[in-house]
Amino acid sequence: MIDIMGKAKKRILHKTNSSLYMTRESAVSKVFNILNHKNTNKAEADNLITLFGLSAEELSEAGVPYEDLIAFESALG
Repeated sequence: MIDIMGKAKKRILHKTNSSLYMTRESAVSKVFNILNHKNTNKAEADNLITLFGLSAEELSEAGVPYEDLIAFESALG
């Protein structure tokens, strides 16, 4: 197989920006922090739950209260 991608393009594509990189564990942690601060925007938590496909079990193990899990039942479905 012929490699048609140049070295510079390979470096650019493989370079990770640590500020944009998020693991599943960091997503669970961020959702937990969002839900513990009652005055924050819940849409970001909803987006992370949907993006990573987080389950209610994962979030409850992280310490998210039952009431918050019920509030996000449609996203967790």
